[in-house]
Amino acid sequence: MTLIKSVLLCAVLMVPLASAQNAKKGASGDAASGKTIFEGNCSDCHESSSTETKVGPGLKGVKSGKLPSGKPASHATILNLLNSGTDVMPSFKDTLTDKQKEDVIAYVMTL
Repeated sequence: MTLIKSVLLCAVLMVPLASAQNAKKGASGDAASGKTIFEGNCSDCHESSSTETKVGPGLKGVKSGKLPSGKPASHATILNLLNSGTDVMPSFKDTLTDKQKEDVIAYVMTL
């Protein structure tokens, strides 16, 4: 097998692996890091493992495509919530970095 064929074969075989890793990490965030950030900033008000309400709603089931509010569980919707907050949720616009917000979004999308 020529070098070019070997390189092309390796590239083709790596695509599914890269896709699986990106799905696990989320669009541009790292879910594992997001879990740590969530636990330090969000878990006082939100349950991650149930739908039980603390101060805010539990987030279990978000990966099904809907937030507890009924809004779509999309990157844009969650980012907007993090940046603007609500009447009962503070804004994290200036509290979390863009990378931290991406990580939290990736984690929340796994719940």
